[in-house]
Amino acid sequence: MKPSLIVTVIAATLSLGTADAMASDSKSYQKEYRKVLRSELSHSEPGAAALISKDGDVIFKKAIGRANLELNVPLKAKSVFKIGSITKQFTAAAIMILQERGKLSVTDDIHKYVPNFPTDGHVVTIEHLLTHTSGIANYTEDRELMLKEATAPATLDEILTRIAQHPMKFQPGDDMAYSNTGYLLLGKIIEVASGQSYAEFIDEQIFQKLDMKNSHYAGRKVIKNHVSGYDATSNGYITPVHVDTSWPHAAGALSSNVFDLNTWFYALANEQLISEQSYQQMLAPVTLNDGRISNYGYGIAVATLGDYQVITHNGGINGFVSDALYVPEEALYVAVLSNNTNISPPVLSQRLAAKALDINMPSFKEVSLSDEQLRAFAGDYRLQNGAVYTVAYYQGDLYFLQQGWGYQELYAMSPNSFFFEDSNIYLTFTQNSDGQAVLNQYVNFSSTPIKAIRQ
Repeated sequence: MKPSLIVTVIAATLSLGTADAMASDSKSYQKEYRKVLRSELSHSEPGAAALISKDGDVIFKKAIGRANLELNVPLKAKSVFKIGSITKQFTAAAIMILQERGKLSVTDDIHKYVPNFPTDGHVVTIEHLLTHTSGIANYTEDRELMLKEATAPATLDEILTRIAQHPMKFQPGDDMAYSNTGYLLLGKIIEVASGQSYAEFIDEQIFQKLDMKNSHYAGRKVIKNHVSGYDATSNGYITPVHVDTSWPHAAGALSSNVFDLNTWFYALANEQLISEQSYQQMLAPVTLNDGRISNYGYGIAVATLGDYQVITHNGGINGFVSDALYVPEEALYVAVLSNNTNISPPVLSQRLAAKALDINMPSFKEVSLSDEQLRAFAGDYRLQNGAVYTVAYYQGDLYFLQQGWGYQELYAMSPNSFFFEDSNIYLTFTQNSDGQAVLNQYVNFSSTPIKAIRQ
């Protein structure tokens, strides 16, 4: 359920080359797509399944890795994975379906449906929950709760009663803070408004309607082609701590495969489930109380890809990580599902999309530089807004410090360019016309860098 790398995706503005998406299914493109996956995946380890589609038609599909290490079962493109927080897209769409039927309104006070959930006297609306602007604390940040209580099944009412003990973080609308609790509450609201369980509503109104036969509310039933999830450790891969499906619920309990996800998003974007008006309402950025704009809509993060809008979400839940993005203007969809938490699906999906749209990318291949060469880049670099980036040399390696991120190791890919592990962010070092050393930070292949001057 963790929103890993969502901030990176939201912040990204990718540089677009001359894209010919209609040619992106050619043999040369297929080879490039496979190369992207092979650079990060191994056939002998837990891996990933990936898909690219154009106008809903699949132009690339591939799986690399093991579905189960103990049984030595290979992954297949049709393999079923837990999708974590991509579940939130389905939850948000369910709310829109109910709104269209007159069963609720996103402007409703949540106490109309969950009267006993404490909000410190504040009015929290359904829209606050959808956009993570409610101020309600995120229960998955309670480590003791997740390790000691979330391993056992519980009813939704029992879970909500337990997590209601966490205090509000801020007044509704003051900020955006990711909250899985908010989506559990949405699950309860769906149940109250529809008269069905969350699992029944999603199955009948979405999965069955779209013939998504490989998508399920995970529960404890055996699911055909479902893979095992793994966490990477210094001693190899381990089975992660069990979290009972009742706890992630409407925030992250669904399982699917890349083909069903492709069907799902094409239907969502093309009025097969909800109206165009409701779809646009899901995408609309929310304005906070102080006028700031949050780029998270209803279960959807909205970013840019060069001149294109990108609609995206990712997820992570006990042994599984996932990412899916959609470029509306090209009707291009990319989904990457993994059973290896050491893999970054957002990195892979962005690189696959970049290949499909002819975006220039660096090599991301490490080269060796001397200690003298590395030391030359060490120093403080000031941005125009006054913030400072620090580049530090330590025991033969170069590190980058950005406030709020901690130190991250830099890997050279040329005498003056560096990349971060498991990221589409890279740096170059140049000189400006005044002879000053400049650090150029490129976020997800942007053609316009963030510049910082050495002090």
